[in-house]
Amino acid sequence: MKRSKTPKTKLMKSALRCGTVAVLAASTLPLQAQIEEVIVTAQKREQSLKDVPININAMSGDKLAELNIQQFDELANFIPGLEVQEQSANNPAFVIRGITSDSGESNIEPRIAVFQDGVPSSRSRGSFFELHDLERVEVVKGPQSTLFGRAALIGGINVIQRKADYETEAQIKVGYGESVRDTKYKEVSGHLGGAIIDERLAGRVAFVDKERDPYMENLLGGEGYNGADVQAYRIALRANLMETLRWDIIANHQKDTPPGTGFKNNRFAPPGGDTSPFTGAALKSSPSYRGGKELGLERELDSLTSILVWDINEDWSFTSISGKRDFESDEVFDGDGSQYDILIASEIAEGEQFSQEIRFNYDAGGMLSAFFGANYLEEEGEQYVPVATDKQQGLPFFLEFLARGEGSEPSNPPSGELYMEEFANRSDTTSVDLFADATYHVNDKLQLTAGIRWTKDDKKTSYFGRTLGSPVPGPIPVPNDPGNTLFIAASPGGELVSASDTFEGFSWRTVASYAFSEDLNGWVSYSRGRRPEVIAFNTPEGEDFVARETLDAEEVDSYEIGGFYSLMDNRINISGSVFYYEYANFQTTLFAPGEAAVIVLNAGSATAHGLELQIDAQPLDNLQTFFSYGYNYGRFSSEDEDGNPQEFAGNKFRLSPDHSVAIGATLSFPTDVGLFSITPSYTYKSEIFFDDDNDRPDLQEFDDTQDETQPGYAIWDLSLRYESMGGNYVVELYGKNIRDEDYLLDAGNTGDSFGLPTFIPGPDRLVGITFTAKYP
Repeated sequence: MKRSKTPKTKLMKSALRCGTVAVLAASTLPLQAQIEEVIVTAQKREQSLKDVPININAMSGDKLAELNIQQFDELANFIPGLEVQEQSANNPAFVIRGITSDSGESNIEPRIAVFQDGVPSSRSRGSFFELHDLERVEVVKGPQSTLFGRAALIGGINVIQRKADYETEAQIKVGYGESVRDTKYKEVSGHLGGAIIDERLAGRVAFVDKERDPYMENLLGGEGYNGADVQAYRIALRANLMETLRWDIIANHQKDTPPGTGFKNNRFAPPGGDTSPFTGAALKSSPSYRGGKELGLERELDSLTSILVWDINEDWSFTSISGKRDFESDEVFDGDGSQYDILIASEIAEGEQFSQEIRFNYDAGGMLSAFFGANYLEEEGEQYVPVATDKQQGLPFFLEFLARGEGSEPSNPPSGELYMEEFANRSDTTSVDLFADATYHVNDKLQLTAGIRWTKDDKKTSYFGRTLGSPVPGPIPVPNDPGNTLFIAASPGGELVSASDTFEGFSWRTVASYAFSEDLNGWVSYSRGRRPEVIAFNTPEGEDFVARETLDAEEVDSYEIGGFYSLMDNRINISGSVFYYEYANFQTTLFAPGEAAVIVLNAGSATAHGLELQIDAQPLDNLQTFFSYGYNYGRFSSEDEDGNPQEFAGNKFRLSPDHSVAIGATLSFPTDVGLFSITPSYTYKSEIFFDDDNDRPDLQEFDDTQDETQPGYAIWDLSLRYESMGGNYVVELYGKNIRDEDYLLDAGNTGDSFGLPTFIPGPDRLVGITFTAKYP
């Protein structure tokens, strides 16, 4: 049997034009009569979205711009099964099907793979970057280690940037907005590209510079909290070394300097304020802390990517993807969320990574198509955290809390003299992967796919925890031993301890897909996802030393049935799947107040089942609609694999709503002067908890109120858009969160460990205008 292979050039050009919902043509062209085909590369080759036998959502760069999506958390509102929380650019949480990846510790492995042009970017402190000047974003759900590598325990996100091209292209966009609290938003972005040497060398530059004033008021005066200040730049080159050999080089730099995160506690009202998380706060650092360093984040992220593609012949191709990524971040935050100097902390993190993938693809148009290759990864990382409390104002609170489980509101003024502790974790990892994936075309309708990945990790992890400086004078019993701490897990004598080990394991997938007709495809799959083992240093309850512990590899076994259906002459596309998975060796961490102990728990097993549905429709030539729904019932099992009762039995997964909905439409009006359109959108998320203990009082020693939760809420956005004849100019009026809905981004946080849970509000209503000029 001979199959026709996908014409790459034609499909790639189509991919650049289309998205999950097709983008309307410029007003000089007739409106589209059907939804354009979407091309994705999740399976390491170009395929039409309808032919990919996995649950995947793809959104083009044009569609991202149409919906005014510039960040991962905004993207997640429109992707069923995906949630992204952004406390700050330094502290995001990615969630797919209820499983969260957000740890900033250098030794903890991510659970969700984030890729930028095929280069792993999953480390939490370097994973949140601007979505600007993109070809598309692909979100793949379910265990995808064969396709996305070691971090894809439950799925992956691949961001494909626009590469250099030989056609001249330019764009500049400026924007201005104001929020309901009278704060400002400013944005400038653009790109320029074209041939440097005809048909041999092309270049492209892109940038974005945006700033949003803080939307939480500082009741002490000065700069507020929860804002944005980011600059991102990109340079891309493409060289056609031969007719069959193409080389892309992409360099990215991003700098984030937002104001402090608005952690606000619900016990101590600030001067002139109240304890509501949606009103002003009185947060601050201390003049004595790190030379008076103010609250806020300083983060720089750099990457260099090389992509070499060689079409060996009509049947074989070779791809090499090399990546170098570095990040440095320094974030100061008020951990107690009050006007008092109870807990001031920083997180200083850095990471360096080199990765290399080599891959061969085979497709002769016959019964077998396949790819195989290898990955190599070198990674070094460190997280350093100095914490402090004022000796006169904060220490009495902590000592009272440790003695009776609750600290009183401080009455003493700050002395300016701090008691400090510090800890750091360091990790060095060398990883080698071998992978292969093959599809056998049994006939014109039935395809069988199997893939496997073997991973070997060599790891070294180090840790220290200790006091800093002199002991507290007088009767307050804080010792001078650097290895005896009040807040954090201490290492023996405060010295650096290290451990090394080697781990290896397999992950795989099997898929059967069937084409019932040209318009209807269905598939069934079983896949195994694996998060590699972790070397941790854990302070067991009742002991005063740091013990080395190896956390077992987390594993997910997933079973899924899905399909893609196109009807009414491709005016309606329906895709989705139902799934069930079993999750083994889930790990979480708990702080043991009063014992300076961090307990690393194997929370045992969990199960989840659900469905995800996406409908894109164009019922009229000038009307496009979209609908997505995600249902995820993820709960911790009542018993572990050995039949023992589990502490978190019946709890919901953190940051995971059972239900999520997105609905929107674009109604267009062609005129003699251009194209006018209106795009309303609605997103809804049901109740979420912010921790795996679900803030249950029976699981917490000093908390008798279950208030760290966000009830279900809905967000409305609206866009009014004008595009000139020829499409060279675009003016857009937009509103985000136009009903000014109050909702929480996070709750609990560091302060919760000491009886001072803190809450972070989501952004308020923002109304703005943008102007875009394009060439050609």
